Parts: sequence; C-alpha cells; structure tokens
Amino acid sequence: MPAWRGTWKTKSGRRHEEVIHNRTEAGRGISRERKEAERLAVRKPHPLSRGGKIAVLAPAGCVDEGRLSTGVEAVQRAGFRVELAQAIREQKGYLAGDEAERAKALREFFRRQDISGVFCARGGFGSIQLLPYLDAEELNRNPKIFVGYSDVSILLNWFLQRCGMVTFHGPMVAMELARGLEGRSADFFWGTLLGEKRRWEVEAGWTVRPGVARAEMMGGCLSILVTTLGTPYEIDTSGKLLFLEDVGEKPYRIERMLTHLRMAGKLSGLAGVLFGSFTDCEPEGGRGFREIIEELFHDAPYPVVAGFPAGHGEENLLLPFGVKMALDGRTGVLSLLESPVA
Repeated sequence: MPAWRGTWKTKSGRRHEEVIHNRTEAGRGISRERKEAERLAVRKPHPLSRGGKIAVLAPAGCVDEGRLSTGVEAVQRAGFRVELAQAIREQKGYLAGDEAERAKALREFFRRQDISGVFCARGGFGSIQLLPYLDAEELNRNPKIFVGYSDVSILLNWFLQRCGMVTFHGPMVAMELARGLEGRSADFFWGTLLGEKRRWEVEAGWTVRPGVARAEMMGGCLSILVTTLGTPYEIDTSGKLLFLEDVGEKPYRIERMLTHLRMAGKLSGLAGVLFGSFTDCEPEGGRGFREIIEELFHDAPYPVVAGFPAGHGEENLLLPFGVKMALDGRTGVLSLLESPVA
C-alpha cells in the first residue's frame, strides 16, 4: 500500500488542485490539549516603540561574547534600550547555562511591564528543555513580541499553541543582527515589529503544487520540529500553513524527516506548505531537496511553494506565526493579510 494513501483528502473527500482550505479537524480523535489550544483566541503583542526596552536572552546554545556585543549595539543603534538576561553569558558545554535558569529568565522578562519585546541571541540546542518550566497561563497574561528561529522554533510554536500568542520567526541578536541586517531583511524586521509594515506580498521561488490557501502560519526548522513528535509538546499542524526550513542537512535526512512528519499525520489536514531556505543541503547522487519535495508532494491537495527567503539563508525575512496569511500556488506568492501587532 502506498504510504500516502488516504492522507491527501480534504474534509469533503475531494482531491483537487485549486481550493481555499479552511481550518479543519484532522484525525478521528482530538486530545484535550488540542481542544484547549483551539479555544485560545490568538493574542497580538503591542508593537515596539523606539526608546523602549528590548530583553535579550539565550534559551538554547551558548553565545559568543563578541557577536552578542555587536548585535546589542545594532539594536541600540535602531533606537532601543537593551537588557541582557542575567545569566546570558553562562556556559554549560554547548548550552547557555542551566535549563532552569534559562527558563527563569524567559518567565521574568514576560512578567515585567517595562519590557517591550524579547529577542533571542541564537539557536543551537536547548529550547525544548525550557518547556517543562514554563506556565502557559502565566505567560499568556503579558503577550510580548518574541523573536527567534532555528532551535527557537520550539518556543515559537509552543507560545502559539499553548498561549495563543503571535510569535515571530526571524533574525537573532548574535546572528543576523550582529552581521548587519540589510535590504528587505531589515525592512521586514523593524518595519513589522514597529507596526509600520502591516501587510505585504513576497514571491517565493517555485510552485510544487498549485492552489490557494488562507490560514495562520506556524513551523520553523524542520530538524527541530520533528523532535517534538511523541512528546507532550508535539506540534499541531491541523489547518495551518506549515513553514519549513533547515541548514546543513543531507538530502536523505531531509527525506527521512519529511517522511516522519508524514507518517505522524502532520502533513495531513494542512492548509498549505511553504518551504524556506535549505542552505548547504547539497544533492547526493542526483537526488536533492527539490527532487524530494516534488516527489513527496506531487499529489498534495493543498498549495506547496518552495524557495521563500526565510531561515538559514542569505535573506531571513521576518514571518509572523498566528495571523492570517495567504499562499497562492498559482503565482508562488505569500501575502500577509492582517497586522501581527495590536
């Protein structure tokens, strides 16, 4: 039996190329946690204001002091005050200190009224270790702008699913901000977070499957998201536009992870799929990223578009998770339909 059999049908049972998908319940049984998540009204944070205070923390890997300082200076030049997490320079091997302390810093920044936004310094590994220490009800009381990507994808999706909070997949302080944001990356980053860029359209690279979808986006780094499967923090992709990107992964590993998502039911009941940058993922034996996704998604009943400039590539456009977006597989265009800030 083909592995994809029965997984590409929409709620109506039709298989077609051009349909606007709405949020549906996937699967026969829905857990209590998922039902609770679905009842959460998504809350938008207030936009940043120049002169406000930005908190910077390292929820995962340890941080290079030079890159951190350079990134902080970039935030200050943009017109903001910066406060670093007290233990941001701690090091526990490849981790930025003890997981309980990293979680404590995150909780404390969200409690404080004088903090306008929380920026992550870098990814690496370790964000998932914070989740047992976080209280969704507590964090939901004070929605704030929260930005990061890579390993931080874990936190972006947890905030969205468990707190009903809009989050932002984008540049980090000791990474892109330290290297210097330029062009569209700078425009999308500051423009969106300041509330100046409330709607936009961006053309991606190429269409794998046509169709049109309007839904909330979620997702992030492929190799990070698959680590949630089988845990209490498993991603819920039902009815969403799923964004995926990665770096330094061999084609067979990409195919293995996509197959894992597929067999776990995470590619069923989607509104659509958007692939971002897959940097340094060179083909092997004539089979690469493009061949893999064109084969795996060749008969998907929702739009699938690849080549969007976000993730571990030269450009890393800020993507808001949790607000309505439109993916047009006919033109390969992604559109932001509503402001991600209040």
